[in-house]
Amino acid sequence: MKKDKIKVPLELIIDAIEMADDEWNQYLDIEQMEVVSLPEYPFMGEYDEDERELAELIEEEWNVRFFGLPSKFDIHEYSIMERFIWDLPEGQMQDSLENAIRGRGAFRRFKDAIIRYGIEQSWYDYQKEAYRQLAVEWCGDHGFSYEDKHAVISGKNQKEEITEEKDPLAWEEVRTEHIIQDEWIDFRRSAYRFPNGEVFEPYYSYSRRDYVVIVASDMDGNYLCVRQFRQGIKKVTTEFPAGGIERKDGREYGPSGDLSAEDALAAAKRELREETGYESDEWRHLLTVPSNATLADNYAYVFAAEKCRKVSGQSLDETEFLNVRKLSVQEIEDMIAKGEFEQAVHVMAWLLERRRAAGF
Repeated sequence: MKKDKIKVPLELIIDAIEMADDEWNQYLDIEQMEVVSLPEYPFMGEYDEDERELAELIEEEWNVRFFGLPSKFDIHEYSIMERFIWDLPEGQMQDSLENAIRGRGAFRRFKDAIIRYGIEQSWYDYQKEAYRQLAVEWCGDHGFSYEDKHAVISGKNQKEEITEEKDPLAWEEVRTEHIIQDEWIDFRRSAYRFPNGEVFEPYYSYSRRDYVVIVASDMDGNYLCVRQFRQGIKKVTTEFPAGGIERKDGREYGPSGDLSAEDALAAAKRELREETGYESDEWRHLLTVPSNATLADNYAYVFAAEKCRKVSGQSLDETEFLNVRKLSVQEIEDMIAKGEFEQAVHVMAWLLERRRAAGF
């Protein structure tokens, strides 16, 4: 198969770069157009039968069918962090991040810092673009053409920047009316132009502040849940502790940006303590995800907290009436199966935590 006839999906290479670690070697199989892997350190020093067959095939068709993909060493993750920090405006945030990446534990401190400053998504976007550039360079170094979501670049050692075009499926908002806009919510009615040029209305959406959800377990491995009334479905629900991220302007909606008075992790710690009276020293960020991409513009920051310990009673707002309930893994699984754990983002948070606990 001639290289100039091959177009490698760039996302395939980017995904492999994201998955790179010290324990596996990855290879692009251009015949099947897939990534295959072999352990760097086989169990007991030997490959199993399937791995041995793959290793022999790779050796036979090295740089013909199989091509080695960037390793963790090639990616230089630390250098990407440094460049991200250097591109930030000079000031306290940049200085704090520079200090965070010095010495052992740099990656963990960096992650905590970007969450604290509310620039986590900016980092992920920057990292993704750095991975994309590495993938482009890898294709150029091997003489492959590649295709991505926006363009196809051909020719050996082709490494120039791509100007990304607007997604052809994107709608254009042509008119917006703020039906209700107070300190609690911005409820809107909009008209959109479709990709075919037609304009349609009304589409309703609203803006609320970002919030946190905490999958918290105590010293005995039980999970801290709360029961409270939810007016949307007019029922008392069982769910995980959760709450809004405080804003400097006191509003309940709008893009956070520099208006956040606290970062997501601080908000998660506060909400856990206020709603349950528990604290934890072991926190992990699981995911940041749109709360309801069809109707709302706010995001849910999902955290896990382990080995929580009781330190106080509840400290609830005047509109909060809730009880704490400890549930086992099986009890939560049963409730989800019966449709009795009725917050979609909370169910997703649970599945993410169980996936992590299972080693995925």
